Amino acid sequence: MADDRITSIEERVGILRVKAEREKMDVPTDVLEYIASKHTLAHSLKGALVQVMGFAAVKRTPIDIALARRALGDTVPVDSEETAASEERADGEAVVASRQVAVGVPDADVVDEPETLVPETVASHAPDRSADLSSPTQPSLDLSAGFAISEPMPRRRVSRVFFTPMRTEGKKSLVTRAGRLLERAGLADAIEDDDLVAIKLHFGEQGNTGFVNPVFLREVVAKVRDAGGKPFLTDSNTLYRGQRFNAVDHVACAVHNGFSYATVDAPVIIADGLDGREAVDVPVSGKHFDTVRLGAAGVHADAMVVVTHVKGHEATGFGGALKNVGMGLGCRSAKQRMHSDFMPQPNAEKCTGCDRCVKWCPVYAIAVGPDRVARVDYDLCYGCGECVAACPHGAIAIQWKTSPHAIQEKIVEHVAGALSDKAGKVLFLSFVTNVSPDCDCWHFSDASIVPDVGVLASADIVAIDQAAYDLVAKAPGLAGTRGEGLSAGTDKFAEVTGIDGTIAMKYAEEMGLGTREYELETVE
Repeated sequence: MADDRITSIEERVGILRVKAEREKMDVPTDVLEYIASKHTLAHSLKGALVQVMGFAAVKRTPIDIALARRALGDTVPVDSEETAASEERADGEAVVASRQVAVGVPDADVVDEPETLVPETVASHAPDRSADLSSPTQPSLDLSAGFAISEPMPRRRVSRVFFTPMRTEGKKSLVTRAGRLLERAGLADAIEDDDLVAIKLHFGEQGNTGFVNPVFLREVVAKVRDAGGKPFLTDSNTLYRGQRFNAVDHVACAVHNGFSYATVDAPVIIADGLDGREAVDVPVSGKHFDTVRLGAAGVHADAMVVVTHVKGHEATGFGGALKNVGMGLGCRSAKQRMHSDFMPQPNAEKCTGCDRCVKWCPVYAIAVGPDRVARVDYDLCYGCGECVAACPHGAIAIQWKTSPHAIQEKIVEHVAGALSDKAGKVLFLSFVTNVSPDCDCWHFSDASIVPDVGVLASADIVAIDQAAYDLVAKAPGLAGTRGEGLSAGTDKFAEVTGIDGTIAMKYAEEMGLGTREYELETVE
């Protein structure tokens, strides 16, 4: 599993050597031993090796121990459980190492709280979450009091979220206004000349109508080109066997739903390749993972614009930008790891003994027996899910056993990996329209639970999700839909799905990916 530590240094070196051979890279033994001395988890071992290989490629120099030390330096966490205990202050108090990933949310406004602060100022344009204001660095506030707070308050970061409603008083197209939102959010600063810009979206399954209309994507593409970028539309393949299971069918589905080059003026490139295995291991520091495996095209892109259709979701309660990036850019094996605490179970009736799972298992935990059925050595297997993605016959069972809390946290950790090398280079555009109760992965779209609200843009992924969530909560439920009878102010997503969809936002804020405090600025 993801948190099983490998005690043998020789076994760690062996895992690294196999990874290097598969990547066709010549990595000296002393470099492998150096990485093995720093990590005890299989995923973080491979992630660190990928980081060294990537650094060597950028520097155009052979890999040696000096380069490896430069590539990893002090920024890569050591997995040893003794680390925290060994770092002590002079008074003997243990130093607790931070597990937050600093991805550098760009230009979030910092609000200086004055020494005299009235309750109305605290609320500002941010949502009313007085119960959430308590933290180790900020004392809880009684917002029901009508008097000023005498003690100075710490500085709070408040992100700007730009909003355009459905209604236009100036008779301006919503398509034009959506492009304007991106400009206001900082598109020109995020994109440099000749940047390869991934426009991350969901193409929708065939039969689904909830996805963002291609005419909006054409405007996004035009704005990216105007800023000097080279845009392409992208998403990763699905774990389930639908219309987007491989790149051939995925592109065909995208074209079927209107995302052709002729329509959007940009190519469609599937992020994790033909069969979901063109992926990159990216180191993160989270509760669940030390590395996350993401579609290569998304990782290698210079910048990214994330276009999201806001909706409900049967597993996470809420589908916003966090889910669009984390689940959407995770390759097929990563999706398995997010959906489940997984141990593969080959099905003897479906298995043909083709050996594909054997070839793709990174720790040689699978063998085909005399009966031509795959067998898994669970002492070696750590639940990466590569075998599920590799099997062409569906003979290795997909495990969907997890909790809404865990899956949301796992999604956020994949977001941390996706944004880790793109500080200041990612913008988010979210459509609070056709707010269906279910994911766009279905072959149908149920009726929107609230009236169409509008479009949001921000440089902060957490703030834009919180703003979208709040706007849906403030809207009235529509008669004749699953939102019927839900009044304005009701948490529509929780009521419709039975799941708390805010867990991801809270965890993302804890990991340093953004802030839930925002100011909503209307743009006409």
